[in-house]
Amino acid sequence: MKFHTQILIFVMLLCVSTGVCLASDTLQPQPFTAFYLESALGNRTLANQSTITTAASQEFQPRKSPNEAFLYSLVIPGMGQLYTGAKRGYIYTAAEVGFLATFFIFRNSAANIRDDYRDAVRDHVVFIGPGDFEKWDPIEDFEHATQYETWNHDYDTEATQKRTGKWYWKDLDPDLKNERHRDLEKRGITSNYRLEAFELREKANDTFERAKFFLGLAILNHAISAVEARITAKRFNSRLENTLSQAQTRAFDIDVQADRFTGALTGTVVLRKRF
Repeated sequence: MKFHTQILIFVMLLCVSTGVCLASDTLQPQPFTAFYLESALGNRTLANQSTITTAASQEFQPRKSPNEAFLYSLVIPGMGQLYTGAKRGYIYTAAEVGFLATFFIFRNSAANIRDDYRDAVRDHVVFIGPGDFEKWDPIEDFEHATQYETWNHDYDTEATQKRTGKWYWKDLDPDLKNERHRDLEKRGITSNYRLEAFELREKANDTFERAKFFLGLAILNHAISAVEARITAKRFNSRLENTLSQAQTRAFDIDVQADRFTGALTGTVVLRKRF
């Protein structure tokens, strides 16, 4: 069981590292760093190159798919955010690792405590005549043994008693081994071994519940991260459109026209500003 847990943790970390690499591998457009026109006055470098560079960079920057962002974070929380360039995706990923690690820790602890209470039953229960723990149901019969002093109680059917055999807790007076549990309870007679096993069983059940709680948090983290990644992708595209629109409004149009008097093609730089 521990070996399988280690494999699951290793695969989970491998998926997280792979997703980070894929999310960071986005297209980086190369801006125009040199741009000039040849005119009658010689080579003239355009002014306000930063505006042209910004517009060109925004034009070639890819949009992010909200659906892809949703699916990325649905599989591995935080991957959708990293896909859109939002660093808070690491928070979702770290939370996922923490929740799953805590889940496995509590689950393994609960399984160990469960084994302890079953061992307590095996060590301190004796049979009246033939009996074999190998035939016991690993859940039902061991749990019932922690609730009753003897095999003679109201819950078990004749078929169940045939499977489990007749038994009682060894610190009980052997003369009482055939007494009904209900009658012993009314007289205040109980087995300390049984009480110890019962407490271990309750502790195991509580620890399993804690493990389920953290598993639920991990699932909730998937859902929240996926929805938030979709919203982040839409906001990313909206900001990109606004930035591109502003850059195009500030930019100048550049053209080469013929001379209006001679009709000859001459290098004339025409700058037109959009208002």
